[in-house]
Amino acid sequence: MYTLLIVDDEPIIADGLYEEFKECGEWEMDVHRVYSGKGALELLGRMKVDIIISDIRMPGLDGIGLLHHVKSSWPSCRVIFLTGYKEFDYAHRAMEHGAVRYILKTEGYGKVMEAVGQTIAEIERSLRAEALIAEAEERLQAWNEMMLQDMLAAALCGEMEAGPDIAEELMRLGMPLHPFKPIWMAVCRFDAPFPPVPSGYRARKAAVETIRLIAERYFSPLVESVMTASGSHLMAWLLQAKNTSNGSEVSDHREEQIGLFIRETLETIQRAAKETIGRTVSFAVSTETIEWERIAEANQSLALLLDYRLGAGTEMLRTDKQEARSQDIVTKVKVYIDAHLHEDISLVRLADLVHFNPTYLSRFFKQQTGLNLSEFIQTVRLDRAKQLLADSENRINDIAATLGYGSASNFARSFKKLTGLAPQEYRDAFCR
Repeated sequence: MYTLLIVDDEPIIADGLYEEFKECGEWEMDVHRVYSGKGALELLGRMKVDIIISDIRMPGLDGIGLLHHVKSSWPSCRVIFLTGYKEFDYAHRAMEHGAVRYILKTEGYGKVMEAVGQTIAEIERSLRAEALIAEAEERLQAWNEMMLQDMLAAALCGEMEAGPDIAEELMRLGMPLHPFKPIWMAVCRFDAPFPPVPSGYRARKAAVETIRLIAERYFSPLVESVMTASGSHLMAWLLQAKNTSNGSEVSDHREEQIGLFIRETLETIQRAAKETIGRTVSFAVSTETIEWERIAEANQSLALLLDYRLGAGTEMLRTDKQEARSQDIVTKVKVYIDAHLHEDISLVRLADLVHFNPTYLSRFFKQQTGLNLSEFIQTVRLDRAKQLLADSENRINDIAATLGYGSASNFARSFKKLTGLAPQEYRDAFCR
């Protein structure tokens, strides 16, 4: 469907052309007429017009003035001017604007109909060309995306040397990350494998795409992100803070904030994935930004860290280095707890200490020690309380404050629940 507008201050011409085109069945066309340039502008303010047939000489806003307005509001609109012999030079100047034809009024309706037919043919050729260009661009974009994913996966697996050069090439392929700025990394794995059958493969692909879309949604306010496959069962994200409004470098404080945002967002993605696809996923995230040269090394380390956190129902052989890393994490948590018994020790604070997700830390600590963190804190407080009660110089109120109970009554209630004795009874019975 094409929209045709006829503009002429002589009603007999405007009406005659209107009727000709209304009765013509050659094209599917919506035909309108107005009797002034101003009337044309009012209609153009309400709707898109494909072709305008306009008198070039009109009082008020003439054809040339109308043409200027048309090109500023509907650039693809084609204009056909009606003119007389005396106005030929005037019409010729109008043609410099492009997409403009002119017809002498003496040539009759048939010539106008022919010009409209030629204009429609031009529009259709233009549309076909634009469609071909759009298709080519879509194919190029798909090829770029495929190349980006392949090159990024090769760099992460160590098959291609990583560094600014590959980052620049990835950027040319459409990657939004800056090639000379450090990045965060995160690696993700489904907690339960998909069955090794076609339906399982399709389900996994759909689940991966869903998680990618979820991640883009939650990361997009502050972070640019690129996700790719990392091995056969892992997904990897490269993450970078979006540029600040003034284009300045990211400060240390801002970097710390972005790191916290990434960790908390990954936990949100976990919950969203479980709600959306009914599957649980686990993440390992770098504790600080890394340079591009280290993405393969960081990818391997994060993948190993997922092995710490996930048993996946199987026995896994761990290297001495892995075991040492696990013990270092547990030791760090224990030392912090021991030094901060007087405080309200939260799981979130402990997770920040070792750069773990709180849920991961809780599971990891239980795997390594056999105790929940809350049970361990309770045990440490109880042992310390017994030690302090053994010295009669320590007042019970002071012991309660030292162990973070808030008040002597809270301390007494908790101590009796665990030992069956009030603090003073314990002191009297065991510390004579």
